[in-house]
Amino acid sequence: MQETAQQYTQRILGYVAGKNAFKVQSETPKRLAALIKNASPAKSRKRPEADKWSVTEILAHLGDAEIVTAWRIRSILGAPGTPIQAYDQNAWVAAGRYNERNPRECLEVFRAVREANLGVLKRLKPEQWKHHGMHAERGEETIERILHMMAGHDINHLQQIERILKPGTRPKKAR
Repeated sequence: MQETAQQYTQRILGYVAGKNAFKVQSETPKRLAALIKNASPAKSRKRPEADKWSVTEILAHLGDAEIVTAWRIRSILGAPGTPIQAYDQNAWVAAGRYNERNPRECLEVFRAVREANLGVLKRLKPEQWKHHGMHAERGEETIERILHMMAGHDINHLQQIERILKPGTRPKKAR
């Protein structure tokens, strides 16, 4: 059964509870680089299960999700209350042929856009953190909430990559 938007939000925010979301986001590119450093292209492209993404697909997704986040943050800052469109991440994986991409290039896209986004966030005035957009599925999301959602999103995908690349283990079966 697919989780609801509310369940997804709770799960993602749970990953970052008690952590510094800005620090998590700042460290993610280095953590990803360390994880994939010795992974062969074949290992990076192998899906752990037919319906689960490969490391390469996760890295491409992270880059595209960061681009989406860049747009959302800037849209909210430019027009508080703006609608935030949802997207079908699985459709993007398929249409974008993510598994055919170079994992290191995917990481570089993610790193560059993340760095730009963190630069924007560093310069926000205190009141700008409360500016919000209206997410099509999750409702009102402030810039502060987006910071925490993306940090939790990072942790979620870092854990997935760690599980996939861990030697000698089989992926967990989905419930």
